[in-house]
Amino acid sequence: MSDENRRRFSRPWEEAPPEEPTSEDERPIHEDDGEDPFDHVDFFGATTSEYRRLAEEVAQASMSETPRQAVAAAIPGVNSGLVTFEDVTGRPGISEEEVEREEQARSSDLALRVGTALVLVGLFLGSLLLGGVWFTAFVGLAMLVSVGEFYATVRGAGFAPVALFGLLAVVGITVSVHRTGLASVPGWIAALVVSVALLYSVARRRRPLENASLTVLGVAWVALLAPAIPLGSAANGVGLVLLLVLVTAGFDVGAFFVGRAFGRRPLAPRISPRKTVEGLVGGVATTFLLAAVASTIPLFDPLDLRGSVVLTGVVSIMAPLGDAAESVVKRALGVKDMGSVLPGHGGMLDRIDAFLFVVPAAYLFFSAAGYL
Repeated sequence: MSDENRRRFSRPWEEAPPEEPTSEDERPIHEDDGEDPFDHVDFFGATTSEYRRLAEEVAQASMSETPRQAVAAAIPGVNSGLVTFEDVTGRPGISEEEVEREEQARSSDLALRVGTALVLVGLFLGSLLLGGVWFTAFVGLAMLVSVGEFYATVRGAGFAPVALFGLLAVVGITVSVHRTGLASVPGWIAALVVSVALLYSVARRRRPLENASLTVLGVAWVALLAPAIPLGSAANGVGLVLLLVLVTAGFDVGAFFVGRAFGRRPLAPRISPRKTVEGLVGGVATTFLLAAVASTIPLFDPLDLRGSVVLTGVVSIMAPLGDAAESVVKRALGVKDMGSVLPGHGGMLDRIDAFLFVVPAAYLFFSAAGYL
């Protein structure tokens, strides 16, 4: 094979690399194929020179001295001592005066709650120590106010109970229990049922079934407090009533604080979402502690340690049931409180809801144990 043919059919690795142009004039410019004449060699060279100039400027600036100058800026909220919601988000928030008014309102509300509680406790203790008709009047007034709140609440929900018949029945129950005992309560409930049935059979009224049922329900509900009347008139009634109020209030207080600090698992989310299992345990522990301590105090004789355990069980079961019963009624009616007769505390029925279930159960226990 001739040298010419061998050069023509040379293998790729036998080819000599193309010679680089030595000057800018000798570099090929591809105008026909549409490529950018600014090739990668020019690009990297220009970029490197730009970085070099930037580095030189930074080095020169670091060597030179720059005069320092103080900068003052107004910060909203610093002069008043309060950084508001508007300073952080740019949206209007409450002012310092509004914060002070809210704090004053909370303080006044707390003072109102404490004042109302002191007045209520004073009336209770005074009537209990005077005994007789005075304590009966206190219990009867609590029942009367409670049934009135219940009727007013259901009226706000669109019902129309026969409030006059219900109020008269509560007065009759109070007087008859004071005179003859608890055996008269069923007779008054039956008389109320007959009276309401006769009224609806004579007079035309809307929704008679619902309204008649609510009329009787209100009286039967608050009449559960009636056993407190014979309990207070017993020989050792002052100590037993005080004991019952102490352990029931202790259950509520213990359940509230323990549930607030450690509550995680809801007890009955559909009825009362704020009640927790941990709060229930705290209420039971507080009740037992108070009852055990009370069994060592002569004022609460004849309660002993065994009786304190039984009383703890009674209160721990009945107090949550009483609270749950009112929660069901309030949820059905769509209200937060049954009334506002007690400033800062809501209604009377809101305060005695646990006692409505605890009092009759404790009365049966005291009677069976021979404490009365």
